[in-house]
Amino acid sequence: MHGWGGARAQMTGFVDPLLFAGYRVVAYDQPAHGDSTGKMTNLLEIAPTMDLVTKQEGKFEAIIAHSFGTLITSYALVNRNFPPPARLVYFGAFNQLLESLPRFQIIAGLSDEIMDGLRALIYENFGKEVLDAIVNEKLTPQIHIPALMFHDVADNVTPIEDSRSISQVWKHAQLIETEGLGHRGALQSKSIHEQVIKFLKDKD
Repeated sequence: MHGWGGARAQMTGFVDPLLFAGYRVVAYDQPAHGDSTGKMTNLLEIAPTMDLVTKQEGKFEAIIAHSFGTLITSYALVNRNFPPPARLVYFGAFNQLLESLPRFQIIAGLSDEIMDGLRALIYENFGKEVLDAIVNEKLTPQIHIPALMFHDVADNVTPIEDSRSISQVWKHAQLIETEGLGHRGALQSKSIHEQVIKFLKDKD
């Protein structure tokens, strides 16, 4: 499950290692991402696509998710009764839906007034209570599946504090902090692939 603004192509580093380990691999582009149609989408629209993929491909043995994809996965498992896999692997986990707005404000150079208006518009369209509940830190304690998390200490897209906060309340998760891989480097790391395969194979 790729992240926001990403595509399934970013996850291709896992294909050969997983196939060699005996797994069948399914990867797809979320709406308005990669080769999928559409220009705009949101989490509440993306999450149901996991149901469609499951109906076509069958129940998953494991889900490997990156960045915003981790929040989508957690939301689907908790709020959509998505069939739970045996294992979860999260990379650069994204904690809260609206917490990226301050970073977006800095990048775009927007004023506080504009950001307040944007936040109010988002709440108006989706509902404040709904959005405030879509937080990985709140969702993951309800997921009783062994999970392995990776996050780089120098991730400049999703701060490592996100994964630290999540792992502190998710008793089924183990967090491995990496160095020098950034936001996406772990997805292509042979060493990381080996750790993931070992985790998926270990049923103890």
